[in-house]
Amino acid sequence: MPDPQDLFTQATELVELGRLDEALALFQTLLQTDSNNATNWNTIGNILFRQGKYREAVNAFGQVTKIKPQFANAWFNKSLALVNLGKETEALRALDKVLTLNQRDKEAQSQRALIVRKLAQVSDSGKTDSHSAQSQLRV
Repeated sequence: MPDPQDLFTQATELVELGRLDEALALFQTLLQTDSNNATNWNTIGNILFRQGKYREAVNAFGQVTKIKPQFANAWFNKSLALVNLGKETEALRALDKVLTLNQRDKEAQSQRALIVRKLAQVSDSGKTDSHSAQSQLRV
């Protein structure tokens, strides 16, 4: 097997080029030698999210948070994927974890406020609008 650092560099370059399927395959290869690499799992989650595979992305971000519970960006990313699945309550829990780790995270505060506002509108009207996250994924 090629050097893991070389594979990581190549996979990262593929992500930057938008060649997500190829990048995903390389990151999955990297997991064969180090299945507890939180950074690789987070990147896999980001790729899956970009491909619209939100359920799989949630699972990948979940792996990150099992390995490294203090990885705030993975909790944040997980919340975005959950919003896209229409699971706002679970997304709020993930954002609460981000804010436990960093109370001053303005983007997490803003995303949380958007979800709370959306849930309030749903309870008022009885229906929901789109399930799209308003923030960008984090590395």
